Amino acid sequence: MTSPAKVEVVIYDAPQARAGDCGCGCGGHHHQEGGDPLATANMEFQTQALALTLEAAFPGQVAVEYINVLKDPRGPQLPQTPLLCSLAYPTPLVYINGQGRFAGALPAERVREEVKKILDS
Repeated sequence: MTSPAKVEVVIYDAPQARAGDCGCGCGGHHHQEGGDPLATANMEFQTQALALTLEAAFPGQVAVEYINVLKDPRGPQLPQTPLLCSLAYPTPLVYINGQGRFAGALPAERVREEVKKILDS
């Protein structure tokens, strides 16, 4: 029996996107002074904690990635960038195997349950 491919969990975040932004997904004018410098760090830490949790539950079977769409070089080409910058969905967006699953929070237990369902199928 072959081992299943890794489940991919990607957290898309735009911590500096504000209601006054243009929503175009470009970069420079989104980086305003005075924003909360811990906003990005907090979601990055949450993502790291999620990665550790999933690795403990499913050793070697899950890959977790955090992407700040406003700073990552791939950001302008990602379909999640205009969604986040337009505020159509709250940050972060959680995708599992390429499909949007959660918006506005990083529910670790629910992500773990979804990963388990995928791995069990």
